[in-house]
Amino acid sequence: MRAVDDDEAAGALTYLAVIQIRAMARRRQPYYEWMGDDYVVCIGWLADLVHNLAAPPARTTPWRFRRERRHCMRYTWAVAGETGRKWILDSLEEEGLVWEPPPETSFTGNHDHHA
Repeated sequence: MRAVDDDEAAGALTYLAVIQIRAMARRRQPYYEWMGDDYVVCIGWLADLVHNLAAPPARTTPWRFRRERRHCMRYTWAVAGETGRKWILDSLEEEGLVWEPPPETSFTGNHDHHA
């Protein structure tokens, strides 16, 4: 197991989500049993979960859409809910990566992205 920082964790999770989304779209079934029967909902759930992890380049993005990458894991963790947090930690562990979640942070609009 190798420890990773927020940037590396975000990159790995984004990559894994894309792979899982592609697999579900092609197979037309959920990637994991715990995601439920509706693979379209699972695809949406993963896309929502990792949306904040991939910050667009600052040069080509209008200022109102820019996100600071250093906070992407903190925000994603805060809004992921129990299901999303499990996916984050389990996915990283399967890749041999260890990431330390941030301390509890309150963000408005916390919700559980679940399938």
